[in-house]
Amino acid sequence: MSYSKVFKYNEKGTNIPALVPYNPEKETYYELIKKSRKKGLRQIIINSEIMTELMYNTLSHEGLILDINLSDNTDKISKDNVESILHAIRKNKLNFIKLREELDWAIERESIDISNIIIYIDNIKLEIKSNGIIIGEINNYFFDKVMKPTLENYLNG
Repeated sequence: MSYSKVFKYNEKGTNIPALVPYNPEKETYYELIKKSRKKGLRQIIINSEIMTELMYNTLSHEGLILDINLSDNTDKISKDNVESILHAIRKNKLNFIKLREELDWAIERESIDISNIIIYIDNIKLEIKSNGIIIGEINNYFFDKVMKPTLENYLNG
């Protein structure tokens, strides 16, 4: 299994997303953060607003949303509704509007109520966690076409 962590660096006043490979068998998460900070990189927390945009952009690039995991304190009814809407999205991508409405309470800059999402795009399954860890064989297509533009838009307004 392959791991990466999303960071950012500043170049001439613009925040640029960067992807750093990470092997949890060879270095701790703390070591990764410390090493990256020394190189001038800063963490990106993937909040619920970013997660929602990543899901939308995944669908826009012919990908699938396989799963959404909400925080432990989210009620069962909300979790069940999200699961039901996910199934509907697989039949018709326009049902994403219903998902956005269902998650409206969680979509804000400070919210990490969407703990992680699992997507399938360009024949690759990826798990994106709120701490910026990405599990799976991430490729240039996903990073360049989906993740990087989403993060640049969020970070630079």
